[in-house]
Amino acid sequence: MQKKIQKKMQKKQILPWQNPLDFAKKISENYGDESWIFLYSALSDKIKNSFSCIALFPQKKIVTDDFFAAEKIIKNSDEKWFGYLSYEVAEAFEKLPKTKKSFVNLPKIFLINFALVFEFDHEKKKLTLVYDDKKKIDQVLGWTSQQVRGDMLRVENFSSNFSNKSYLAAIADIKKMISRGDFFQTNLTRKFFGKFKKTPSPQENFQTFCELTRLSPANYSAFLKLDKNYVISSSPELFFSLKNGKIISRPIKGTSPRDSDKKQDQKNKSALKNSLKERAENLMIVDLVRNDLSRICKAGSVEVKKLFEITSYKNIHHMSSEIHGKIREKFSAFDAIKSCFPAGSMTGAPKIKAMEIAAKKEKINRGIYSGAIGFFSKNEANLSVVIRTLILQKNKFEFQVGGAITFDSNPESELEETFSKGSAIANLLKINFALDN
Repeated sequence: MQKKIQKKMQKKQILPWQNPLDFAKKISENYGDESWIFLYSALSDKIKNSFSCIALFPQKKIVTDDFFAAEKIIKNSDEKWFGYLSYEVAEAFEKLPKTKKSFVNLPKIFLINFALVFEFDHEKKKLTLVYDDKKKIDQVLGWTSQQVRGDMLRVENFSSNFSNKSYLAAIADIKKMISRGDFFQTNLTRKFFGKFKKTPSPQENFQTFCELTRLSPANYSAFLKLDKNYVISSSPELFFSLKNGKIISRPIKGTSPRDSDKKQDQKNKSALKNSLKERAENLMIVDLVRNDLSRICKAGSVEVKKLFEITSYKNIHHMSSEIHGKIREKFSAFDAIKSCFPAGSMTGAPKIKAMEIAAKKEKINRGIYSGAIGFFSKNEANLSVVIRTLILQKNKFEFQVGGAITFDSNPESELEETFSKGSAIANLLKINFALDN
């Protein structure tokens, strides 16, 4: 029987404002070998209510493949937990085809409760420290930048679960199944993986994160050092946020590449905004999310607040929508995960059938990709969808990209979309993943 974890009295202290990226850089150069997490709004100057946080000095960890064991611990605690849930957590709720282990094989769930959490409110330029014990505070605030520089990553081996040819063939086959009425849409993804010539240092991995946020800034960037493993993410997508009983999900579905020519870039943006195909894809996922939220929300409270909104990022234009709801009092953040996980934008519709088809085609675990990163407690959560993300373990790496396949999908266009979505990581690793393999 899991004992109830006693709540510690958390204290708060307002500190002089610091740039969170500069502060995190000092931590990366001074902290040592323990786990820590940096959730960073790299688009803080463009996004209202933007927020970043840094969590360090682990107190308790949940590292498991058992979702219900993790749920039991967190429901019996009053703590805030930071980390990730892998895509295969969905196997706890649904019967899905078994797939092979990822190239970088990590636990399905890795969550940590930390002693120090620095919360950055970008809009108010307010820095709040949340802590249980003051012993470490002066140490952290006294750290200075060491100007540590390392080698950039050098890839030695590189491969994928699909060749370009087999990816096109999989899309053609999916289109046939859709034409038979088997389902409406599925999200087909490609995993790219390989090895570096040498294992990067912790400082080099943080430099990689900084470079990714420069190449592909996003409002849900994340750097996770979890024991010897690293997750480097630049996600633009909110899975859901939950606070004071209000839940918000912001699925992305619909993509167009940026162009260096301003006129062509505007044409790409307008074409996305007016595309009947992209709107249909987006609307299917909006309906799916509304259905997921309706299981845990008060009757009549689920509303679409924004529909077909276009947001421009450094490398890509995205179409997103925003769905709000008021969660029923008897439900927790974990109930919201069970109702909504994984994000509908990463599955397709109907959800379970689309996941079954994707698993049979991909044949390999998605792992952290398509899962969720962020923090949650019993009644609060802020989780991003894991896309635009590089996973590192010693000298091994993997990343994944994909897109929604519908009856109207053009296979060659879908293939090009994977290159657009993965361009920042490909440039970071100095690889040409558009070449067949």
